[in-house]
Parts: sequence; structure tokens; C-alpha cells
Amino acid sequence: MLSTDEVRDLLAPRVVGKWDEGAGLVLEVVGIEVVLTGRKLTVYLEVVAPDGRWRLRSDRDNSDVNVFNGRPPEELLHWIAWSLRVELFEWWHTKRSERRSAKLGERLDAGPDAGPGKGSGPAPAGGS
Repeated sequence: MLSTDEVRDLLAPRVVGKWDEGAGLVLEVVGIEVVLTGRKLTVYLEVVAPDGRWRLRSDRDNSDVNVFNGRPPEELLHWIAWSLRVELFEWWHTKRSERRSAKLGERLDAGPDAGPGKGSGPAPAGGS
């Protein structure tokens, strides 16, 4: 079984970097943390967005835990990276209008529009 650090190292080249949605929107993933609690996999992305730095939580589907089994297939790594990208842009577009989306993001800086429902608060302990 792979460690969380090994899984992070497999995902990082596929996830870390600038993601361009088009129309001038670029979100940059600058860090990734992988947490496994029992059979629950959570991925945290540290993101630089037009309005500041954020930490985004992605609670993964149970099938994604298979990434820890020995040598995960390339298709699984690609799927996880692609779905993280989709979730990141969905969160970006809905964080101000949907409560569930707002709860997934935590603001890491004290930008001008930090506040309730916008992911404000201190960064959690531990890093990427």
C-alpha cells in the first residue's frame, strides 16, 4: 500500500500548476495534500485565484481510494486529476452563491472580500 506522500507525489505533476478555463480565468494550484482516514480519501488543493489564496477540500469517492493499491493505473491518476480540475472550477463559480461550495474553500489570506460565506478563517495546521 502506498503512503499519502507517495500518492501526493503521483498526483502533483498532474495537478499542480496553472489551470486556464478560458475567458481570462486562470487558477493556479500551488500545493496538494492527500489525507487518508480509514477508507476516506480527502485531497486539499492550495490555490492562487484572482481574489487571493485558498485551500480547497475535495472529499473523494470511495473508488478513488484504490490509488493507494500498489501501482495505481494511469487511468485512475488521470481521472482523479481531471475530476479535481472540474471540482476546482465548479467551486470557483459557485462559492458565493451555494453554501455547500462555500464550505469547501478556506481563505488563506485576508483579501478584501474575505468574510462569512467566503471561506474566511485561519489556515489549518499541517502543510502541503
